[in-house]
Amino acid sequence: MNTFNSMLYIKALSNTEMSYFKYAFLISLSMLIVSCQNHPAEKLDEITVSIEPQKFFIEQLLGDSIPINVMIPSGANHATYAPSPEQLKNLAKSKLYVKVGHLNFEKVWHDKIVSINNKITWINQSKYIKVINNHHHEDQEHSCNGDIDPHIWTSPKQVLTMLDALKEELLNTYPNNKDFINANFHDFIHQIEALDNRCIALHDKNPDLHFMIFHPAYSYFARDYGFTQLSIEFEGKKPTPAALKKTIQLAKEKNIKTIFIQKEFDISNAEVIAEEIGAKIIQVNPLSENWLEEMNQFIAHLEND
Repeated sequence: MNTFNSMLYIKALSNTEMSYFKYAFLISLSMLIVSCQNHPAEKLDEITVSIEPQKFFIEQLLGDSIPINVMIPSGANHATYAPSPEQLKNLAKSKLYVKVGHLNFEKVWHDKIVSINNKITWINQSKYIKVINNHHHEDQEHSCNGDIDPHIWTSPKQVLTMLDALKEELLNTYPNNKDFINANFHDFIHQIEALDNRCIALHDKNPDLHFMIFHPAYSYFARDYGFTQLSIEFEGKKPTPAALKKTIQLAKEKNIKTIFIQKEFDISNAEVIAEEIGAKIIQVNPLSENWLEEMNQFIAHLEND
């Protein structure tokens, strides 16, 4: 029926028929609106994570379809940080909490989080990781959460394990996004495997590689690829003059050319050592939201040192 004939047909309708026509149209429209609102129901969920690198990992698999609530912003101290009212509000709307597994924040705030949202599903990213016990790694000791080093995300090899488990959890939670998640996982995993291969090649080229950093955030990286991490900080504290002298001597013995320091830490002690041994200082950010870019840069510094 063409447009002109359609208009004639509508004009020819009786009042009763017209009322029925309007009623049917309104019912159809309301059903369409409800359908549009309910179809992407999964997009109304939120996911809460502890740190920004976790947000990056989830976004690589889910895109921007699910809002992600980060509890500890970059630069904050996870041992003492208290979330804002907005973060707690978003936490109440979250279906999942993806935790690192051994951050002080997660331990201190666990019961409070449960009281806010007792229906939340917990995903522990350390579950399948062989964690580092600091008592068994004296050169890498620090007090992040008792005896366990929490920095599992700073090693590409550990991230490969984390992502495999994370993918399965997201598939269980968002089955309608199965094809999308699997395709994204396939693409992202290749990028991490490229980092992993670079680290293996770096070890083959320089098996005795030592690197110095203020706070020992790359313990898993060092362990997984056979490198040695030298920490300026000791047990979460600034070094004493005696410890600083010992660190300077060690840096000279190992021909350290670069000292890494996180952006949130005081740079003064690193500057003292750098001046003594003629090294440059490079700031790193293991808590960067763009994990891939940050990891690429860190490995590049080691390759070019």
